[in-house]
Amino acid sequence: MRGETNGRESAQEVSRLGTAALAARLPGASPWMPRREMEELLGRGPAALVPLIDVARNAQAHGDPLWPIVVLGELGHADAVPTVGLFLGRADGGVNVAAAEALGKIGTPALPYLVATVASQDRGRRLAAYGALAMIPTDEAHRCLRDALARDRALLDVIARALVQHGRPEAVAALAASAVHAPKRMRRELEAAIAALVHPAAPPDPAERDWRLRYRRLPALGWNFPLTWLGVAALIHRCGPRARARASRGPVPLRLFDAVTDIAARREGRPCRRCGGVFWRPAGLRVCRHTAEAMVELQAARLDHWLAAGVTDVWAALDDCDVAEMRIARRGGSALQRDLIAVGRATLFWLVTIRCEELHIGLQRLRQIGNSLPDLYRNRPASHRIAYGNPLTLRFAHVNPHNFS
Repeated sequence: MRGETNGRESAQEVSRLGTAALAARLPGASPWMPRREMEELLGRGPAALVPLIDVARNAQAHGDPLWPIVVLGELGHADAVPTVGLFLGRADGGVNVAAAEALGKIGTPALPYLVATVASQDRGRRLAAYGALAMIPTDEAHRCLRDALARDRALLDVIARALVQHGRPEAVAALAASAVHAPKRMRRELEAAIAALVHPAAPPDPAERDWRLRYRRLPALGWNFPLTWLGVAALIHRCGPRARARASRGPVPLRLFDAVTDIAARREGRPCRRCGGVFWRPAGLRVCRHTAEAMVELQAARLDHWLAAGVTDVWAALDDCDVAEMRIARRGGSALQRDLIAVGRATLFWLVTIRCEELHIGLQRLRQIGNSLPDLYRNRPASHRIAYGNPLTLRFAHVNPHNFS
């Protein structure tokens, strides 16, 4: 089983390294995430800022700048803005999106830089800057996005999606006015943005809040991390006018249009076609009345499998998922094997979001959920929504509100 960078080193050994030495390790770690080093650098706070900035600048020519960018974003210091901004619009979509999200996390101190960037001639940099502005919930950021609707017709779809992230209904009038004169291929995106502002938004995925999951590169995605709406938008615009026109006509492969317009998220509220029951996520995976018990049992079996193999924490288990995926890619494998890996990975992501990194504790929680499910569903109609006062929901809702839709 592979580990992270120098996986044989303990956290204590990593903590003895100097800040500059830790930062210097990051660019050469890819595709694996150097989690221990990154956590240690974050723990050192502003003292890590200068070494990280130097490493990120040098990584433009040598190495992977992703990990320094992620840490700089998590530190949230204004001094990192010019360095992180260098990576906006990069052809490497992962670095481009990570830089935009890092500036969004830095927040208000990044606004002057972002306002200047959206006025530039580089479409890729403007697109990424709009994504960063979407993450800054201030009046100035919102006003900048609204003003851009009248100025940047080439990226109206991206600006509209950024305004959706702000969730402020006062943007509806500006979006409607832009839709009247927008190119035909853009109108659908603008209308979808208006609908998203009018109707309640789907809750964010808890895994996106934890950088250790958000930026974890996956073998099945070609060693990229999962796309968000910004990554999808960058991909569509990079593919040229034909791809954008196709997106405006309807769904495209990989549900790219769904991802941009959030149609997939709206399907979340539909009942199960088989039993008519409400979907929810008691343990991170979407289940209904007739699948809940079997799915939780399968999730528990995956943790049992890892514990029997001597794997005791979620990070080692995620490494095992990566190794299994690479083995299937080399030698082939069945759909069942791929599904088991997917279930295991989703379960591990859920455990991280509820702050449970020890597998034996996670297994106990899954068994508690499994034992509660029969009583929960007994004598209830299939369409009955799970009560928020139920002991099962109360036990876990405070740490993962996304579970109970």
